[in-house]
Amino acid sequence: MARRWPFFYGWVIVAIAFLGSGIGSGVAIWGASVFIIPMTEELGWTRTAFFVAFTVRAALVGLTAPLFGPLFDTRRGPMVLAIGSALVLTASMVLLRYTEHLWQFILLYGVAGAFSEVGSGFSVAQSIVPKWFILKRGRALGISTMGVGLGALVFPGTVSALVGSVGWRDAWVYFGLGVGAVSLLLAVLVRTRPEDVGLQPDAAPKPLALDEAVSEEPETVLEGRSLTRGEAIRTPAFWLLLASFSFVGLGIMGFQANWLPFLLENGFTSTEASAGIAMYGLFSGLSRPVWGLMGERVPVRYLLAGSTMVTGVSVLFLLSVRTVPVLSGYMAFAGVVMGGYLVLRALLESDYFGRQYLGAINGLFRPFAMGTSALSPLLFGLLYDLRGGYGLAFLTAAVAWFVAGAIVLLARPPVQRPRAKRDA
Repeated sequence: MARRWPFFYGWVIVAIAFLGSGIGSGVAIWGASVFIIPMTEELGWTRTAFFVAFTVRAALVGLTAPLFGPLFDTRRGPMVLAIGSALVLTASMVLLRYTEHLWQFILLYGVAGAFSEVGSGFSVAQSIVPKWFILKRGRALGISTMGVGLGALVFPGTVSALVGSVGWRDAWVYFGLGVGAVSLLLAVLVRTRPEDVGLQPDAAPKPLALDEAVSEEPETVLEGRSLTRGEAIRTPAFWLLLASFSFVGLGIMGFQANWLPFLLENGFTSTEASAGIAMYGLFSGLSRPVWGLMGERVPVRYLLAGSTMVTGVSVLFLLSVRTVPVLSGYMAFAGVVMGGYLVLRALLESDYFGRQYLGAINGLFRPFAMGTSALSPLLFGLLYDLRGGYGLAFLTAAVAWFVAGAIVLLARPPVQRPRAKRDA
């Protein structure tokens, strides 16, 4: 099917990742954060209790990643996972309407929600998009991850209006049906790699014969040899990147999930706060292709380290934001500096380890990164409940981001050694 499209099918994969990652960020962060205040007020939960579900969700995503990760390197695995994820996503969000007890919220949003992320747009962006591109990998990743940032543009205001119109219970139903339908449509279009459909990456666009479409090692001179999962974990770069990604996980999930309640508690109206977050989403999304283009020309390690450390410094400035113009300026700046992270991270992984085994290698990164992401909302909620404010929580996020950037500077590209020939 992909060979009959009038343009390179890799751009369809980019569009799938773009829309899917936007939905993923909307469900996991931006849209879900709208429900914090109405649900805790009506059901009598603390912020810490509410964020237990976030912790369970992120923890399960991380724990199951090594199991599902290698499936993203198979011919039909990503499409099957994406279809299953879309169905679970729809069912779990619709059933949230009937939440009365905390265990129900943890089961639906935490446990079922984790399995709805298995074949998410974020996974497509990280593991599938780099398989389709070599020469234009940076810009392809930039466009595909724009959705994560633009999710902040679309979902806070949209879901806030929905909650205000029909209440939080029915809002979950409409929210779930909408994102579930789009996710299912995208899922059936997913293809793992160009070789599976008689194509090659953008560096070698000449189509293959259908009977030679699948090869064991679809590599070109331009991209070098892909490292297997076993080879990757024997490099210092793998462990340094794992540590860096884990610190970012600690610094991002709880921090961004608390933006809306933080702004509301500091005198901003719901409209002003949502507009401020939308400003972040706009600049985050628009800056990603620029980061991708820069990553094709400048060593990615330095770009990623610089943007991450600047993010760490910028986190603390949010505590002093009190007016709408300052909020808009801060969110625009934060969108630009934070917007490069997912693009540059995916680009660095594919540059360091190659494209063939990215699913398996990402499956090893995610338990640690998602583990700290799982702790982050719970930690932020606990610090808020203990201190009655966000000062210490945001300081924790700032330190985590800065340390993550410093570690990236130490992660030199792995030295590729010739692979031993297999015995006949």
